[in-house]
Amino acid sequence: MSLARKMAVSLIVSAVMLAVVVYLAGARETATAAWEAGLPAFLTVGAILLALMAFQAAAWAVLERKTGHGAPYRTLLEATIVAMAGNILTPSTHLGGEPGKVLYAGRQTGISYTELAGTVLLCKYLEAMSFVLFLGFGTAAAVAGFHAVLFHPPYLVLGVTIVILAAAALGLGVVLGVSLSRRWTPLTAMVNLAARMRIRPAFFENLRERSLRMEWQASRMFREEGHAVAPAFLWYLMTHVAMFARPLAFFLLGWQVRLNLAELSLIFLVSQVLLAVQLMPSGVGTLDGGLLAVVAIAGIGITVPQCTAFLLCLRFWDAVVVAAGVLLAARTGLGLFRQNGIVP
Repeated sequence: MSLARKMAVSLIVSAVMLAVVVYLAGARETATAAWEAGLPAFLTVGAILLALMAFQAAAWAVLERKTGHGAPYRTLLEATIVAMAGNILTPSTHLGGEPGKVLYAGRQTGISYTELAGTVLLCKYLEAMSFVLFLGFGTAAAVAGFHAVLFHPPYLVLGVTIVILAAAALGLGVVLGVSLSRRWTPLTAMVNLAARMRIRPAFFENLRERSLRMEWQASRMFREEGHAVAPAFLWYLMTHVAMFARPLAFFLLGWQVRLNLAELSLIFLVSQVLLAVQLMPSGVGTLDGGLLAVVAIAGIGITVPQCTAFLLCLRFWDAVVVAAGVLLAARTGLGLFRQNGIVP
């Protein structure tokens, strides 16, 4: 089956699953809740998503200026939209669209794909390190606010799992920082391992040298361009603040429900964990079921239809981003889903 057909099947299945979720939550009640939330709540969530992508592009622009490429901010923002569309459509909400980002920016600016990929790799490292820092804060707030629920039967396993995942993420952040500062090359090591295992050996042999150059470039910039790395890190930190604020804005504008710090932290934590292992576009099914369950378990003061309306709002803006990303990619003749094109 071709990639286009696979994506079409995936989108159809996602639409069916989303319809089932709405049906189980109560279609009429969900429609009523969405109407009650009103246009300002929906538009604000969209504006926050746009701000999130603008922050990501700003972080990238800070690093690109230090390479002397002079890539226009508008081009980097468009490439970020293309990448976000890929992230939404693929099984990984963090990595699936990055080849599209490199290809789009390369086609628009003429900059070498390998050089762009090195900067994008550093961006992903900084995004990951800022994420685990914010995740640690969110976990602490959630545990402090819901310790009576999370660390007593029958939900003790859930509480322990949350703490373990947060600790593992913090450990990964430390490893990424050490890798950059000491010029380690974990990505190249994984490529070498795949080549030794005879998994498409010709492909991975060709990829090895490019991966090594990317990691060396990322490491060099991290060690030598601290005055650029620091603001880029802060821009990425702002993207997590934006994600954290989405439910706060939606429920406050929709029903004047003021979620407290612990509630927002738990929603953020669960959403990010579920989206990190999404099986369908936009996390349909896993995100819905997980978030609705946690809202019920923790006794957060929002109803199931209200929570479902929030999830539908997220999916609406995800669809807008996907449409924008596909149009941008098509405009350049890139072909959004030809991710292997980054390797000649």
